[in-house]
Amino acid sequence: MGQTFQLVAPRDRLFLPYWGKLGEILFDGSAADLVRLLAVPIRRQAHTSYPLCRKLAEMRQGNSDDKVYHHSRRATISHLPLEGLCLIFSYLEDPQDIIHLGLAGPRFWAVALDYMDAYYSSLLGRWAGKNIVCVGGDVEPGDFPPGLFSEEETELHPREVETLIYDDYPEYGSDVRPFTLYHFTYPSISEIERETSVQHVSTGFYVDYLERKEFNTISMQSASSSDLCVEESDYLPTNQPWILRNLTTKEFVRAESIALEPEDISGPNITYLGFGEVVMSRICWSTSPSVSMQDDTNISRGVWAGHKFDITTVARHEAETKNEVWRDVGDEIAREIATIWEGDYGPDWRKVIRERRGLYSYQ
Repeated sequence: MGQTFQLVAPRDRLFLPYWGKLGEILFDGSAADLVRLLAVPIRRQAHTSYPLCRKLAEMRQGNSDDKVYHHSRRATISHLPLEGLCLIFSYLEDPQDIIHLGLAGPRFWAVALDYMDAYYSSLLGRWAGKNIVCVGGDVEPGDFPPGLFSEEETELHPREVETLIYDDYPEYGSDVRPFTLYHFTYPSISEIERETSVQHVSTGFYVDYLERKEFNTISMQSASSSDLCVEESDYLPTNQPWILRNLTTKEFVRAESIALEPEDISGPNITYLGFGEVVMSRICWSTSPSVSMQDDTNISRGVWAGHKFDITTVARHEAETKNEVWRDVGDEIAREIATIWEGDYGPDWRKVIRERRGLYSYQ
């Protein structure tokens, strides 16, 4: 039947909730999730509407120069300076609470938008800088990628783990087995990393905002859907070149090195075959070579397994790595990708995967 593989950040005790044979998840678009997990977002520079909010946020209500509020002389929470408002918002953990407090007035709304912007940004790049592995179910006890754990850390791992004999039939009981790297994909060991859509989350908040606005006594008509409804491209801009970085080895891959065509590149996302496939093809780890695909690269012993990665803009990379030596491995990766994909799709593999538009697209 072949072993299943699953993505995990073992040192952080996190894993993605889907799994499959490597010959399936490497080619079916599943690797796209890695792009959102590794791409380091860029905070929006300014909101597209409600420009008065920013000016009001820096004013104290009751300031003699503020014609909007000059009639108010009582000391209220609205009289707090910007720093005070920010301190109050910093104690709010639930994004909906931030929105609700923001509806107290224009100054509150301006601060709320900044905090919501930070929240949306936090939904992206959550695995950037973490050690990650695509681990196979047949990995044996003590078989870890080089450098992933120190000897001291390995000693702290459980010796045995209780597992169900049949995952779908708990009535058959459980069994105790030696601990392996694959057990980091168990909920009893690690937490599930839920894939979150920025678009869906922000739309939900906007609907809640519209419902609350009806009961708000202060006019918020200048606010629009663009304040709360955001898209992934707002934080992962498509008008800048992006690169995949291996932070462990100081190697990088440019988008144009692996894209089938230049027009397939849209910021960090690349249609058909992109950074996610590159990472997944090099971070697999198992004792068994069974991968349910034609393999001429020893893919189950990935040379990048357990390494740290991120996806960032070229401009940010150049600013962060001045006087550092990094190696462009794009050509090497492109040859390796061609070998893997040709093994399963034949010499016309580029044409084959392009014909599957809509099935493996990152849209």
